[in-house]
Amino acid sequence: MTVRFGTFDAESWWRPDDLAVLPSVGGGDPAVDTMDELLAGFCAPGDVLITRRPMDPEILAGYGVSFDHKSIDDAGSGPIERHLLDDPLLADGPLEPYAVLAPLAGLPSPEVVAKVNSKTWSNELVTQLGLPGAGRVVRSVDELVAAVTDLDFRTLIKDPYGVSGRALLEVTTPGVLRAIERVLRKQTGQRIELLVQQKYPKAHDFSGHLHVRRDGSWEFLGLQQLTNKGFRHFGSSPAPAALIDQGWYAESLAEVVAAISTAGYWGPVGIDAMLLDDGSVVPVLEINARQSLGLLALQLDRRADDLTAHLWQLELNLSPGKGIRDVLHALNGCLSSGDRPGALVLNGSHLTAPGGRVYVAIFCRAGELAQWQHRLLAAVTAAGLTPRGRSDAA
Repeated sequence: MTVRFGTFDAESWWRPDDLAVLPSVGGGDPAVDTMDELLAGFCAPGDVLITRRPMDPEILAGYGVSFDHKSIDDAGSGPIERHLLDDPLLADGPLEPYAVLAPLAGLPSPEVVAKVNSKTWSNELVTQLGLPGAGRVVRSVDELVAAVTDLDFRTLIKDPYGVSGRALLEVTTPGVLRAIERVLRKQTGQRIELLVQQKYPKAHDFSGHLHVRRDGSWEFLGLQQLTNKGFRHFGSSPAPAALIDQGWYAESLAEVVAAISTAGYWGPVGIDAMLLDDGSVVPVLEINARQSLGLLALQLDRRADDLTAHLWQLELNLSPGKGIRDVLHALNGCLSSGDRPGALVLNGSHLTAPGGRVYVAIFCRAGELAQWQHRLLAAVTAAGLTPRGRSDAA
């Protein structure tokens, strides 16, 4: 039995309080507090899943796997771990949090985990190993201005603990840079620590996933090709064999994994990477020493028999009174737990008007993903639900 739980905005809790913040480009995401529902996709028979809020029984039933579920009935913000430190369930079996945020038996220390998840730490590692794609860590506004100017405004500025497009700004003009400079200079007393990276001409985003054991040995789990909406993760699919040499990529991570282990971390790791237009690879853009949506997609793919699993976001506008039951009923003729082509609704118990996003696993044969996406969109549209949003396949 494994006990599963987690906080999906872990980076915000690893982030030191004294760091200056970049200008906001969209604010917080209210859906994050209930994304722990997605951890049901990792559950095996006999596991225990603890979520922040109750899950809809129809979503749980759709997984087709018998596991126990408990909610702490908390609609507030903050890590779920603050409720669990004295929970006897945590003494009953191995623990698999989404990310390590508290000192718990059998897990690395939160301090180590916070360090290896920092983009500052991963960028220093890339530099030490002589890998392509290293950026420049800046610790003052003047250094930031110089770094962006040196790259002729083909740049991305990243917060060391930003995630999935949040706290990441593209700077293409002096005017944008001046606006960022003004915001940072007003934060007197706060420490500047930002990563400036060249914006590369990419062909595809992808991620490599592995598990590091406590003794330093490790297992490569596979690649996921990523679909993005702007800089935010929108979907994941198994990387086609023609994307890159997967064996070479796995071997290229050996020194990276050794450094992660030496730092004192063990557990799941996802490493974001990029295939450029010229066919070259940036093997380490950043390191996510935690579970991830790409790892979830790999896990779902393992249960798909002779099918392939794709993780996809269904973004919807909802009128008052509509919710996840309406989505499930709209997709009734398309649902599957992986035993046949179709879709598994992974979360959305608390979806309400004006709408939001629901994660869906699409199980299909090779070449049929677009057909199934169209079918799902047609089904929800026919039911009076309005899809929204588009994705950037690169």
